[in-house]
Amino acid sequence: MADVDTSNMSEEEIAELQKQNCIFCKIATKQIPAKILHEDDKVICILDINPASEGHILVYPKEHYMILPHIPEDLLLHLFKITQLMSKTLLKSLQTGGTSVFIANGMAAGQKAPHVLIHVFPRKMNDGLLKLPNYDMTEDQKKKLKSALKPYFSQLFGPNKFVSKKTDDTVETDTVAKKDENVEVEEKISEVHEKKTIHKKKEKQDIKKNTQESDNKEKKDNVNLDDIAKLFGG
Repeated sequence: MADVDTSNMSEEEIAELQKQNCIFCKIATKQIPAKILHEDDKVICILDINPASEGHILVYPKEHYMILPHIPEDLLLHLFKITQLMSKTLLKSLQTGGTSVFIANGMAAGQKAPHVLIHVFPRKMNDGLLKLPNYDMTEDQKKKLKSALKPYFSQLFGPNKFVSKKTDDTVETDTVAKKDENVEVEEKISEVHEKKTIHKKKEKQDIKKNTQESDNKEKKDNVNLDDIAKLFGG
């Protein structure tokens, strides 16, 4: 594809050309061999030929998608379900200490192939893989970042019901109300527990009473044989 002039091509034509030359699409269609661990009609899982650790698995959709946001929601759900399965498989089969799930989304993130790939690989303590540097942010930077992100989140998810715009007095009132509600719930739980205790106690008393009555009845029923003999002149 490097030798093809794409300057006069549309985005759709470029995408189709990428698909035709995509190694991972060819693996999915069995044009190129690979160590396939699992596949269904939508997703395929293979061993990475350049693993970060022993057991490094690539999970990806058979259909060609360049980046994560292009994947339809239903396929995305299935894709991550299979990713979870691969993680569990590594944890159980290799008895590893953990797994990492990594997606390089875009060239700046280190994506090298024009096909969405989910990396799942085993981890050991202090193995040095994916060691991220610390990035300190000032409060001013955090506020600016939140202001920049919030409109997009609101557009995607609608009004954020979990972000409170109430005054401190209202928040305090809500807190008191929640405490009262918790107390009421605890009182109800205590009341139910007390009723259960009384019920169990009554059950024990009834069992004891029935046992005593049964013993008394048994004593009455057990007539002395000597008394019977006397009746017949014995």
